[in-house]
Amino acid sequence: MMLRRKIIKDEAIHHDRWLVSYADFITLLFAFFVVMYTSSTVNQKKYEALSSSISSAFSLVQITPIKNVDQNKDTVHQDTPNISQKKEQKLVLIDPIDIGKLKRDQYLAAKAKIDLTRSDLIRKLKPLIDQGKISIAQVPRGIRIDIQDNFLFAPGSAKISSPLAISTLTEITPILVNSNRPIDIEGHTDNRPIKNKEYGSNWELSALRATAVLRILNEEGLNEEHLSATGFASSRPIDSNESSQGRAKNRRVSIFVIQDGLLNQ
Repeated sequence: MMLRRKIIKDEAIHHDRWLVSYADFITLLFAFFVVMYTSSTVNQKKYEALSSSISSAFSLVQITPIKNVDQNKDTVHQDTPNISQKKEQKLVLIDPIDIGKLKRDQYLAAKAKIDLTRSDLIRKLKPLIDQGKISIAQVPRGIRIDIQDNFLFAPGSAKISSPLAISTLTEITPILVNSNRPIDIEGHTDNRPIKNKEYGSNWELSALRATAVLRILNEEGLNEEHLSATGFASSRPIDSNESSQGRAKNRRVSIFVIQDGLLNQ
């Protein structure tokens, strides 16, 4: 007896199966955007309730004491306000602080003070400014006072020996103290190598000259925490080193009254 072979029919191929996965993806994407939208929506009622709570917490209540006189006793006592008395209490809310206006007012106050410092320095140093020994300029960092080296030092020296130079630094110290600003002192030279055996290079000379000015200002009352001194040698010229006049301008000590950074004294 022969067995018949069972014929297995091939299943039909469904070419639209991708639609199921695509539909699932679209559903998940829709759910994602719904969640994102819900989380970004502000509940107005909750916001108003929070705002009201904060205002109440930071409000000032003015309570007028109620004095009751007992007719049977010659004593006066103060009672706790009842519900009707609470209605008469005045509620004063604190106005929100305008941060922009506060910063603007602080900037204007700082600018007015730095302008006053500049005016005081010009008035005090006017004779020397007219002689070309000192110059004062408003720069992005604040106020820059340039003092020519021949007014402070002998050639190739970092010692301030001139009585006029010492008295000048002494006279401007109270103005610098009153400015309540950091003071940076910079020493500068021209590009000619120094021939003095006491200093190895213009770097040492410029640094020691800046330190000499700093020391006098500190001795006259400027807090050492507000002072700094740096030597730049010939790395920051303000004029050409090709002429004697330009080199003379480059040999200087610069005192900076820094505009940013109010100090606490």
